[in-house]
Amino acid sequence: MKTVMKLLLALTIVTGAYADNKEIIMFGVKKTDKVTTKSIEEAFTLAGYKVEGNRDMNGPFTKQFGKTRFSIYNLMTVYHPDNTKALVSQYEESGVFAPFSIVIYQKKGDDTVYAGVLSAFAKAKIMGLPYDNKVLQDLEARNIETLLKAMPGAKRVKFDYTPKPLAKDPLTRFEIESDPEEAEDLKEEVEMVIEDGLKPIGFVMANFLDYNYFLKEAGIDTYIFYDTYSLCKLKVIYTVSQIRPEAGVFAPCTMAIYQKKDSDRMKMVYPNVYNWMATLAIEDPTSLKELEKAQADIVELLKKTAE
Repeated sequence: MKTVMKLLLALTIVTGAYADNKEIIMFGVKKTDKVTTKSIEEAFTLAGYKVEGNRDMNGPFTKQFGKTRFSIYNLMTVYHPDNTKALVSQYEESGVFAPFSIVIYQKKGDDTVYAGVLSAFAKAKIMGLPYDNKVLQDLEARNIETLLKAMPGAKRVKFDYTPKPLAKDPLTRFEIESDPEEAEDLKEEVEMVIEDGLKPIGFVMANFLDYNYFLKEAGIDTYIFYDTYSLCKLKVIYTVSQIRPEAGVFAPCTMAIYQKKDSDRMKMVYPNVYNWMATLAIEDPTSLKELEKAQADIVELLKKTAE
């Protein structure tokens, strides 16, 4: 309890001056040899997080688009075992943040390195949970504490735009009738269709997690299976990062596929691009076009699996 109270106190102190910036937590500090993508990863590992990936996107940016405006652009996918188990055991759709994303970047010609993550407020909005959800608030406090340890002397970044209201639903949901006795076999068929359909629409699977394995280890036997896929479309993150480098807090996006033991329905849930548009206040036509296409393509793929 004392540890949690200290974390919440740190959260209050750090964020108090930024009450108007509720959706993205971003810190910046002068780049040194001690502040690197690797040192940030190590800080999260030492804090008890599981780091599923820490991908340098500059190589793919340059290879596919011939240029990059960044000296550093990394997408790190992580989750904290205790917080994530608490969320998934209480709120079945919260697997869309198992893992969640941290963006690390430095613009060319700039001596500042930035690292950021979605706030508890933003995650609660996407999942339809109370904004003061204790598990999300505790995780946010841990995120802030860890980022500050990884980036000594870092200052909170204030953005020059205000998030917009969500125009459409934050999550895409599909259900498939599934006999519990045959659920595992059906899951394999569904996931094969999804995996085969990703490349033709420009998506890659950045990470796969059999999260039910960890739930069972913790004595939580609610699900027949609970898998998460972290998906990324390079053209989307490249395009949007040109105007909003902080967009990496959304990428990769994680899709959850699961079925409860007492249910005859397999469920798929995926965060919509409308979250990007609202939180990042995107008005750029090129970015909007790429986001809308990605949304339409992934929805069409999930429809195909549900037929």
